[in-house]
Amino acid sequence: MSTPHPDDRVETVVEKAEFVEACLEILATKQSLTDEEYRDDREQRDVVERRFEKMTEACLDVARMLLKDLDGSAPNSNAAAMHHLGEHGVLSDDTAEKMAEAALFRNVLAHEYGDVLDHDVVYEALQDLRRYRDFLHEIRAHLEDVGSL
Repeated sequence: MSTPHPDDRVETVVEKAEFVEACLEILATKQSLTDEEYRDDREQRDVVERRFEKMTEACLDVARMLLKDLDGSAPNSNAAAMHHLGEHGVLSDDTAEKMAEAALFRNVLAHEYGDVLDHDVVYEALQDLRRYRDFLHEIRAHLEDVGSL
């Protein structure tokens, strides 16, 4: 059976998915921080912010790789890449929308820092990691459905 994704691409997707899972494990340990503890501890904030940024980058890399196989190219916009995966049925509409929001959140994390960054937004995101878990689950389901795993 021919699949739209070459073996080397699937291997890279799996490696990136494992990285996302490792980030989720680290972030899950930070969920027990109170809002005040989070705000008062710069090192904790740095870990959370960087993990979110890198984890989202890995998800965007996965999206772009899969879209190159499905379409021959990927959109320039990070958010559009997630929406496009939804249009292909790789992601549910809900997950595509939430991951598009994650892509925008990544941009905020990459370009805002220190007191400019809204720590309430980051803390709120920390309390709900579901969109990333859903993304991984749906990517895996797609790869299984097309016979790539």
